[in-house]
Order: sequence, then structure tokens, then C-alpha cells
Amino acid sequence: MKIEKREITLNERDTLKDMLFFERGLMKEYVSAIASAERKETRALLLDCLKETAEETFMLRDLLAGIMKN
Repeated sequence: MKIEKREITLNERDTLKDMLFFERGLMKEYVSAIASAERKETRALLLDCLKETAEETFMLRDLLAGIMKN
């Protein structure tokens, strides 16, 4: 059996979907870490990271929605 080289490419939509998937997973991990954090400073830092990640998620969803319209 001959193994052929195939070129695998991602289009913009697939890339945004992948990024959105990873951002959602990251948010879940931040929530889990916040729930188990004992230090107030750690919770505050994780909360800031969660907020930034949520904002990135919103941006990705907006970009994805714009691509889907076209």
C-alpha cells in the first residue's frame, strides 16, 4: 500500500472554530481553578484571565458569524 502525501489546509472558518473550541475549554479550566483557589490574589488573577478569555470568545463568535453570512 502506497502512502501518499496529502496537503491539509484549514480555511478561516475552520481556524476560528478551532480557536473557539480551545477558548471555551480554557474558560472551563479557569472556572475550575477559581473554585479551588484559596488565595484571594490567585482568585483575582484567575478571574481577570477568565474575563479576557470570555472577551476573546465573544470576538471569535462575532468573526465566525460574519464569515457565515458571506
